[in-house]
Amino acid sequence: MNEILPSDLQEEEPTSGNPGRGLALLALLLSLLAAGGTGWLFWQDYTASGEQEARFNATTVSMEQQLSKLDERVSAVDTKVSGLTAANPDVRIKNVEQELAGLRDATRDWKTFQSESSAWTHTMQAVIEGNQARLAGAEARLTALSAREMNGSTELDLAEIDYVLRLAQERLQLFGDTRTAAQALAIADQHLSAFDNPLYLGLQREIASAQQALLQAAAIDYPTVYRTVDTLQNDIGSLPFKGAEVPVEISRPSEDAGWWARIRSAFSGLVTVRRQTSEEKDLPVLADQEVIRQHAWLELEVARLAAMRRDQEAWVATLNRFSATLEKWFESGAPAMGEVKKLLAEAQSINVDPPLPDISAPWVALQAVRAAGVSAPATSAPSVPASSPALSPDSSSEPEPGTGDSGQ
Repeated sequence: MNEILPSDLQEEEPTSGNPGRGLALLALLLSLLAAGGTGWLFWQDYTASGEQEARFNATTVSMEQQLSKLDERVSAVDTKVSGLTAANPDVRIKNVEQELAGLRDATRDWKTFQSESSAWTHTMQAVIEGNQARLAGAEARLTALSAREMNGSTELDLAEIDYVLRLAQERLQLFGDTRTAAQALAIADQHLSAFDNPLYLGLQREIASAQQALLQAAAIDYPTVYRTVDTLQNDIGSLPFKGAEVPVEISRPSEDAGWWARIRSAFSGLVTVRRQTSEEKDLPVLADQEVIRQHAWLELEVARLAAMRRDQEAWVATLNRFSATLEKWFESGAPAMGEVKKLLAEAQSINVDPPLPDISAPWVALQAVRAAGVSAPATSAPSVPASSPALSPDSSSEPEPGTGDSGQ
């Protein structure tokens, strides 16, 4: 039996090159040559237009100078005619005829020069119109070279930019996350810059305007909100109820006090004689006191959730209910109550729902570009630099509300 060697199982390497690659390189070289030739023609037309304009200006200045000289000669003739006396009529007539002959020659020369200048002006106008037509043709060719049909790779890049712009709008409108929205706009701008196509300059300007609007938008100071709510919750346990006995610090007698003062000080904490008031009768029992404190604590927790949802109406209403609970059950004259009311006033002045800017203009502009069917030339997918922040929810410094919040 014939043995099958491993080398027999290997596939033969192709010997012929890929003809499609050669055609693509040839098309690329032709496009580069066409673009270079168009730029060279544009430069030649621009230089020739500058020289012809300079010659036209010089001709105009020369015409103005000759007109000025002709006016001077006419003025001189008028002066001489007026200065002639009637004593020598022959001499006067001869001089006038000579001056008239000179004026006729000057007029004939001026008419000749004027006809030449008019012809030159018409020629210059025709040249300028021809240059403008050639420039328009060059611009049309450049536009045709830069505007090509979209391929699969570029369409995927534009779809990714579309997703990033929609993500920026969702983060801003749903969560008020201005930081993540600004990061998404920055990444979209980096992708567009990688295309290096002037057709996207309008879209990049819209992104820059949206970024500026995000910088000027008022952000919620969530650390201050949470710190205020936590402090109020911690202070609830130290608030005395109305009618409750306020603990009095027992003062110890000095060593110089007599024996009777020492005995009274020793028994003062065991026996207390005081009058019972109506507030003491309404004082809830210890179990009810704990329920009231828990109710006030939960009211503040609901206020925290309202701040996370950016619900200004619920935020204010919850703090008002907490304030009513304090006024109903707790002693308003206690020292701890003054600190709580101060913190409560600061919390009520916080706006948890500041106005947000509209950043939908970049996405609308991108949809217009994609609908027109114009795209950038096929390039490698633009990579996001390592320094660019990720678009994960953890990258935002602002807390996000949970999707299952109650009371929504």
